Amino acid sequence: MIKAANLAKKMLGIHPQQGVKPLANLVHVGSMFHGYHIPDQFLTSKSVCYCVGAGEDVSFDTELKVIYDAQVYIFDPTPEGINHFQKLKDYTVSGKPMTLHENAPFTYRTSTEQLNEITFVEVGVWDSKTTLKFYEPTRENYASHSVFLFKESGNYIEAPVDRLKNLMETLGHNSVDIVKLEIEGAEYTVIDTIVEDQLDVKIVLVEFDEVHNSTDKKFHFRIKRACDQLKKAGYVLVHSTDSMKRTFIKKDLYEQLKKAETKAVS
Repeated sequence: MIKAANLAKKMLGIHPQQGVKPLANLVHVGSMFHGYHIPDQFLTSKSVCYCVGAGEDVSFDTELKVIYDAQVYIFDPTPEGINHFQKLKDYTVSGKPMTLHENAPFTYRTSTEQLNEITFVEVGVWDSKTTLKFYEPTRENYASHSVFLFKESGNYIEAPVDRLKNLMETLGHNSVDIVKLEIEGAEYTVIDTIVEDQLDVKIVLVEFDEVHNSTDKKFHFRIKRACDQLKKAGYVLVHSTDSMKRTFIKKDLYEQLKKAETKAVS
């Protein structure tokens, strides 16, 4: 049954590992559940990283500061993200360790100084500057409101959002090294804007949330469309988990990393 299902997914172009062009120098950063694979030794203290969507796990975001001393910006207008980041600050100031996930524990390593250097922006990312309804999750203990999912709950908060291009201009960034998208279904819209605006984003990391919270049976094809868009815009898929957490790298950077990888082997 599993083999038949995998074959069907490959025929439809929706298999998680289909089209992956791996790099040897990828490292996993962050917790098991909310971490991502990125090129090792690519980021520096001058690198600009936009982490869109905090929820109750900013392990990837904070590790970018701990490991690379990168310039980290977290975007999340929801109470879950805002409160979690403040809780992490409070724990750190008091000297108490803060650990996530019982099944695969991750303990934050950031210092107070490092946390103060991370910019938390209480704005969501969308396709325009406006105010949107973020719906309350229908799943128990789920950590994030969503503009795309959970509309059946009927309960929502209203929060500000803006287009990524506008946020980059406001923050004074012509280019961004990493954009991480963990935004409960809104990733489709934001990917559209990255492509439409031809933004200079070196690496796009995305969690396709409908894998866990599908609104209908067509979600595989929404994911495929978004991935195809990125590929047509010049991105290479270098890593994918079975749950469709994916790493896309701009083609010129991919070729540079691949060349360095080949030289290292020879």
